[in-house]
Amino acid sequence: MVELALVGLGMVATLVVIVRRSPFVSLPSILACLACIGFLHAAAMTRFAAHPVFPFERTVTVRGYVVAVEDRGKGAARLLIQPVEIDPPPRGGLPPLVRVTTRGAPPAPGEAVVALARLAPPMPPPLPGGYDFARVAWFTGIGASGFTYGAVKPWPEAPPASTKLVLLSGIETLRVAAAGRIRAALPGDTGAIAAALIVGDRAGISDATNEAMRIAGVSHVLSISGMHMSLVAAFLFGGIRLFLAFIPAIALTLPIKKIAAALSMLGTGAYFVVSGMDVPAARSMIMVAVSLFAVLIDRRALSLRVIAVAALIVLALSPQAVMEPGAQMSFAAVVALMAGLEAWRAGRDEAGDGGDVSLLARLVRRFAFWLMAALTATVVAGLATLPMALYHFGRLAPLSMIANLVTEPLVSFLIMPMGLLAALMMPMGLEDWPLAAMGSGIDAMIVVAGIVADWTPGGGLYGRPMGWTMLAVTGGGLWICLWRGRKRWLGLAPVLLGFLFAAVGPSPGLIVAGDGSLVLIREEGGAWHKVGQKGGFMLDVWMAALGIEPARLSPLGRDAPCDAEACLLPAATGRASVSVVTRPFAFGDDCAVAAIVVSGLEAPRWCRPSGALIDGRQLALTGTLTYDIRTNDDGGLVLKETGRVLGNPRRPWFAATR
Repeated sequence: MVELALVGLGMVATLVVIVRRSPFVSLPSILACLACIGFLHAAAMTRFAAHPVFPFERTVTVRGYVVAVEDRGKGAARLLIQPVEIDPPPRGGLPPLVRVTTRGAPPAPGEAVVALARLAPPMPPPLPGGYDFARVAWFTGIGASGFTYGAVKPWPEAPPASTKLVLLSGIETLRVAAAGRIRAALPGDTGAIAAALIVGDRAGISDATNEAMRIAGVSHVLSISGMHMSLVAAFLFGGIRLFLAFIPAIALTLPIKKIAAALSMLGTGAYFVVSGMDVPAARSMIMVAVSLFAVLIDRRALSLRVIAVAALIVLALSPQAVMEPGAQMSFAAVVALMAGLEAWRAGRDEAGDGGDVSLLARLVRRFAFWLMAALTATVVAGLATLPMALYHFGRLAPLSMIANLVTEPLVSFLIMPMGLLAALMMPMGLEDWPLAAMGSGIDAMIVVAGIVADWTPGGGLYGRPMGWTMLAVTGGGLWICLWRGRKRWLGLAPVLLGFLFAAVGPSPGLIVAGDGSLVLIREEGGAWHKVGQKGGFMLDVWMAALGIEPARLSPLGRDAPCDAEACLLPAATGRASVSVVTRPFAFGDDCAVAAIVVSGLEAPRWCRPSGALIDGRQLALTGTLTYDIRTNDDGGLVLKETGRVLGNPRRPWFAATR
C-alpha cells in the first residue's frame, strides 16, 4: 500500500497548487493530478481483480462448469471451466476460472464436468518486456491453465449452476451452434474466417493463413474490433434510416436520425454479445456507443472529443487496457484518422464546390475521391499503428498498404454486409446465399494476403526496438494529431528522432528461458544457436523480438546435440560452451566441461562452471533472463544481466515462489 499512499500525497499536493490558482502552474498541476488519479485507479483495480493463482504445476482433479468452448481443430478443444472443486485443493483457494485443452468430444457450454488435468500458473512473459499472459489472465479471472489427461466426463452430482452461468452458457451455446452452421456451409479457412467475423470464433484458421495475413498486415480483420463494430453500426444506421425515410408518416413527424441511432446501438450491442464479448470488442462497442449517443444529443458523432470520452470510459472500466497492444493500436488508428478527418473538414470549408458538372464527371470525381480517401486512410492508420506493431511484434508489414487497399473494399462492401445479412437470416435458415457471397470475398482476401506475404522480404521481421524510441514516435504523433496550426508540426522532431534510433538498440548475447529448458546464444559473428530440446512458441517470440530469420538460426542437433540428460553446445571461435541440463546425472560431466550451465533443476552446490551457473533456484525468482556476454582481462567469461521477467517486488499476477 506504500505506492497508494505516495500517489494520494501527490494528489493532495497537486490539489493545493490548483486551489492557489497560479496561472503558471495550473495546467501542469491539473495534468499531474490526473496522472496521480490514474495511477491510484490502476492500483485499486489491480487489487479489486485479485483472486487465487495456482501456486505451481501439478496434477489435480477438477470438477466444475464449462463456461466457454473453443474448437482448436484436429480433435482438440480449449475449455474455460468455472471450478467448484479441485482435488487436492490448491493453496490459497480456488481460482475463479481455469483454462484447459482437451481431446475427444467437447462438452456443451454450461455442462458440469470432471477431468483429470495438469494445471500450472498462467504463463509469464516469454521475454522481458514482452506480452504478459499472466497479467491478462489476472484481469480475466483465470488462475490456472493446462491440459487434461483424456476426455472430460460428466459430473452428475454437481450442484445447481448460478443464474449468471446459465445465461452466459446460453449465449455461448448460441455462438457454438452458429459457428458450426457457418463452417458447415463454408468449409476450410473460408468458414473459419467467416465464423471469426460473425461470432468471434477464430479457431480452425490454419497456421499458414494466419501467418500470411499477419505478414501482409491484414490480420486485424480476424479480430472483432473497431472496424467491425463501426461497419455493423454504419450499415444498421444507414439501413434503418433509409427504411424509415420511405415512410412519409414517420419521416415527416419523427426524428428518424435519432431513432436509427438508438436502434443501431441496440443492434450493435446484440452483435457484441454474439461475438463473444471479448476485450477488444468491448472497447470498440464503447466507442461506437459514445458516437451514436452523440447523435442522440445532437452532437457531431465523429470527432476527437468523442474519442476522448470513449477512451476515458474504457480506461475507467479497465485501466489495464493501456498495456494491451490491441487497445494501443485501436486508439492510435482512430485518433489519427479522426485528426486527419478534422483537418480535411477545415480545409474543405474554405474550398469552393467546383460549380455544376455533368453526372459522369461527378461519378468520376466521387470514385477518385473514394479511392484517395481509402488510400489515405490506409496510410494514416498504418503509420499510426507502426510504432506499437513494431515494439510488440517485432515485425513490419511494408506492403500492408497494397493488401489493405485491396481487402478493405472487400471487407466493407461485401464480406461484412453479407455477414450481417447472414446473421439476420440465420434464425430462418436462409443464411446459405449470404454466406456464399461472403465466402467469395473471404477467398479473394486470402489470395491477396498470400500474394502480398510472398512478396514481403524476410516475412517482415525487423526486431523489437528500444522502448523510448517508440514512445518518442507515439508522443510526436499525438502532438501532431491534437494540436492545430503550424505548431502541430513540432511533433515531427520526436517522430524523426525515434525512427532514427529505432535500430540502434543492442540485442542480448544470451537468453535463458524461465523454466531452464531453452537457451539462445549469439556468437561474435552474429550467428545464433539454439540449445535445448524445446522451442515452439517461446522460440518464435524470441526470434521475432530479435529480428532473427530462420536461416540465421542453426538447426537443432547440428551444433548442440541432445541426449536424454542434456544438450551441449561446444565452444568455438567467438562462442562459449553452453549446456542445458534436464536430468541430475548430467551435472557431473557438464559442470566441468561447459562454461555456462543452465537447468530448471537445482544444481548441486559443487557445480562451479568456469562462466556461470543459472539453475532453478535463480530462475524461480527471475523468470526468463537476458545477458550480455563479455570477457574480462584474464580471458574469463562474464555475464551481465540486462533484463528479467519477474521483478522485485513481484507482480501480484505471478504465482508466489514455493
